[in-house]
Amino acid sequence: MIRLQIFFAVDDDDRDAFEQMYHTVYVPALQRQQGYLGCSLLRRYPADVLDEFGGTPVPYTYQLELDFDTEENRRRWAASDDHEHAWTQASALATSVQSCGYDVVAAEPSVAPHAGPESRT
Repeated sequence: MIRLQIFFAVDDDDRDAFEQMYHTVYVPALQRQQGYLGCSLLRRYPADVLDEFGGTPVPYTYQLELDFDTEENRRRWAASDDHEHAWTQASALATSVQSCGYDVVAAEPSVAPHAGPESRT
Protein backbone atom coordinates (compact mmCIF):
# COMPACT_ATOMS: atom_id res chain seq x y z
CA MET A 1 0.00 0.00 0.00
CA ILE A 2 1.17 3.53 -0.70
CA ARG A 3 0.02 6.83 0.79
CA LEU A 4 0.23 10.21 -0.85
CA GLN A 5 -0.01 13.18 1.50
CA ILE A 6 -0.94 16.53 0.00
CA PHE A 7 -0.74 19.68 2.12
CA PHE A 8 -2.99 22.63 1.24
CA ALA A 9 -2.87 26.17 2.59
CA VAL A 10 -6.43 27.47 2.29
CA ASP A 11 -7.68 30.92 3.29
CA ASP A 12 -10.35 30.95 6.03
CA ASP A 13 -12.89 32.35 3.55
CA ASP A 14 -12.43 29.26 1.34
CA ARG A 15 -12.54 26.55 4.03
CA ASP A 16 -16.19 25.61 3.55
CA ALA A 17 -15.79 25.50 -0.24
CA PHE A 18 -12.67 23.33 0.08
CA GLU A 19 -14.38 20.83 2.37
CA GLN A 20 -17.46 20.75 0.11
CA MET A 21 -15.22 20.16 -2.94
CA TYR A 22 -13.57 17.24 -1.13
CA HIS A 23 -16.93 15.53 -0.54
CA THR A 24 -18.61 16.31 -3.86
CA VAL A 25 -15.71 16.26 -6.35
CA TYR A 26 -12.52 14.68 -5.02
CA VAL A 27 -13.92 11.60 -3.25
CA PRO A 28 -16.31 10.58 -6.07
CA ALA A 29 -13.45 10.91 -8.58
CA LEU A 30 -11.16 8.77 -6.41
CA GLN A 31 -13.81 6.10 -5.89
CA ARG A 32 -13.83 5.39 -9.62
CA GLN A 33 -10.09 4.58 -9.68
CA GLN A 34 -8.44 1.18 -9.93
CA GLY A 35 -6.54 0.34 -6.76
CA TYR A 36 -8.04 3.15 -4.68
CA LEU A 37 -8.24 2.13 -1.01
CA GLY A 38 -9.39 5.25 0.83
CA CYS A 39 -8.65 8.82 1.78
CA SER A 40 -8.81 11.25 4.69
CA LEU A 41 -9.03 15.01 4.86
CA LEU A 42 -7.43 16.44 7.99
CA ARG A 43 -7.93 20.03 9.12
CA ARG A 44 -5.24 21.55 11.36
CA TYR A 45 -6.31 22.52 14.87
CA PRO A 46 -6.67 26.24 15.62
CA ALA A 47 -3.60 27.91 17.16
CA ASP A 48 -5.12 28.08 20.66
CA VAL A 49 -5.72 24.32 20.69
CA LEU A 50 -2.19 23.65 19.44
CA ASP A 51 -0.87 25.85 22.26
CA GLU A 52 -2.75 23.77 24.85
CA PHE A 53 -0.62 20.71 24.15
CA GLY A 54 2.54 22.29 22.76
CA GLY A 55 1.70 21.52 19.14
CA THR A 56 3.73 23.07 16.36
CA PRO A 57 1.89 25.36 13.95
CA VAL A 58 2.38 24.47 10.29
CA PRO A 59 1.61 26.67 7.29
CA TYR A 60 -0.97 24.26 5.87
CA THR A 61 -4.66 24.22 6.74
CA TYR A 62 -5.42 20.76 5.35
CA GLN A 63 -3.70 17.45 4.82
CA LEU A 64 -5.24 15.12 2.25
CA GLU A 65 -4.13 11.49 2.53
CA LEU A 66 -4.78 9.16 -0.41
CA ASP A 67 -4.22 5.40 -0.18
CA PHE A 68 -3.70 3.18 -3.22
CA ASP A 69 -2.70 -0.45 -3.47
CA THR A 70 0.31 0.37 -5.68
CA GLU A 71 2.26 3.37 -6.92
CA GLU A 72 1.37 2.27 -10.45
CA ASN A 73 -2.35 2.72 -9.72
CA ARG A 74 -1.73 6.06 -8.03
CA ARG A 75 0.05 7.19 -11.20
CA ARG A 76 -2.92 6.02 -13.28
CA TRP A 77 -5.13 8.21 -11.11
CA ALA A 78 -2.75 11.15 -11.54
CA ALA A 79 -2.92 10.76 -15.33
CA SER A 80 -6.73 10.45 -15.45
CA ASP A 81 -9.32 13.00 -16.55
CA ASP A 82 -10.98 12.54 -13.13
CA HIS A 83 -7.77 13.69 -11.46
CA GLU A 84 -7.43 16.68 -13.77
CA HIS A 85 -10.96 17.80 -12.91
CA ALA A 86 -10.58 17.25 -9.15
CA TRP A 87 -7.08 18.70 -8.93
CA THR A 88 -8.06 21.83 -10.84
CA GLN A 89 -10.81 22.53 -8.31
CA ALA A 90 -8.72 21.68 -5.24
CA SER A 91 -5.67 23.69 -6.23
CA ALA A 92 -7.81 26.69 -7.22
CA LEU A 93 -8.95 26.96 -3.58
CA ALA A 94 -5.41 26.76 -2.17
CA THR A 95 -2.75 29.43 -1.84
CA SER A 96 0.01 26.82 -1.58
CA VAL A 97 0.33 23.05 -2.09
CA GLN A 98 3.04 20.49 -1.29
CA SER A 99 3.03 16.71 -1.38
CA CYS A 100 5.00 13.67 -0.29
CA GLY A 101 4.58 9.95 -0.97
CA TYR A 102 5.17 6.99 1.32
CA ASP A 103 5.25 3.21 1.31
CA VAL A 104 3.01 2.18 4.21
CA VAL A 105 5.03 -0.25 6.33
CA ALA A 106 2.50 -0.64 9.16
CA ALA A 107 -1.10 0.41 9.78
CA GLU A 108 -3.75 -0.35 12.35
CA PRO A 109 -7.47 -0.18 11.58
CA SER A 110 -9.41 2.72 13.00
CA VAL A 111 -11.74 1.80 15.85
CA ALA A 112 -13.27 5.21 16.54
CA PRO A 113 -16.22 6.48 14.51
CA HIS A 114 -15.68 9.56 12.37
CA ALA A 115 -16.38 12.62 14.51
CA GLY A 116 -17.42 14.83 11.60
CA PRO A 117 -16.37 18.33 10.63
CA GLU A 118 -17.98 19.95 13.66
CA SER A 119 -15.66 18.16 16.11
CA ARG A 120 -13.11 21.02 16.07
CA THR A 121 -13.44 24.46 14.61
